[in-house]
Amino acid sequence: MARHKKHGLRHITRFDVVNYIVLTLLAFITFFPFYYMIIVSLANYDALQSEALYWYPKVIDTSWYRMIFQNRYFWASIRTTVFVTIVTTVLSVIICVAAAYPLSKEHLPGRRFMFNFVIFTMYFGGGMIPFYLTCVQLGLQDSVWVMIWPSLVGAFNIILIKNFFQDLPESIEESARVDGANDMVILFRIVLPMSTPIIATIALFVAVGKWNDWWTAMLLIRDKMKYPLQLLLREMLLDTTSNLQGMAAQIASNEKTTYQLGLKMATVAVATIPIFCVYPFVQKYFTKGILLGGVKG
Repeated sequence: MARHKKHGLRHITRFDVVNYIVLTLLAFITFFPFYYMIIVSLANYDALQSEALYWYPKVIDTSWYRMIFQNRYFWASIRTTVFVTIVTTVLSVIICVAAAYPLSKEHLPGRRFMFNFVIFTMYFGGGMIPFYLTCVQLGLQDSVWVMIWPSLVGAFNIILIKNFFQDLPESIEESARVDGANDMVILFRIVLPMSTPIIATIALFVAVGKWNDWWTAMLLIRDKMKYPLQLLLREMLLDTTSNLQGMAAQIASNEKTTYQLGLKMATVAVATIPIFCVYPFVQKYFTKGILLGGVKG
């Protein structure tokens, strides 16, 4: 046993040691901001005031979270965000697959023109004012659907799915056609089951983007009961900052910074943790979906 251990140690080179050290440092640098966010969000005012950099948790105080959770609009914003995220993700994946599958077929008439038109939308857009006027004309103002309809079609997502479909073996589809399968049967029974990695990847892209979206709601939503979570947290943070600035005569500058820091970290945690909980379930597909050149069998 000792002989095997010695034999193994002789194979550890200086490069291995340096590699382990560098990777450990990179892992620490990556993990520390999330660790710092959690411990600061659970610290009280006195603990944050006592140290310039809060390294480890000394107390557990949920005051910042209670301030967020007790807001009467909070749970309404959770419902809005979950509804918008789920509906947008499902519909966007369906639409992008429906657009990408025919574009992946070289025999499709007008394929090049249609594909160039999709790419064109990635470089040119109408801008904010035409977008706002269009949504108002369509009656989407102050409706949760304004956060759904405009973002259902993603040119980048269509291109990714199309490339993935093109990398699938043509022999499988040809065999299915010989057996009498039409395009719909091939898509739903053969292509989609083989395309789980790219579907999961696109679903993750859309879900994360929609979960973090607040700009559309800020532009077109006036009813606070329809605010998404990100916009509500932004409003709460701005209101708290404004209140502290209004009390500048009674509150020292460092005290204002401490109050803002704790609330900011709790706000980021509330907005980020749900996505962290979802990511592990799709992570195994995410890596495969990005590697679009492989042949799936």
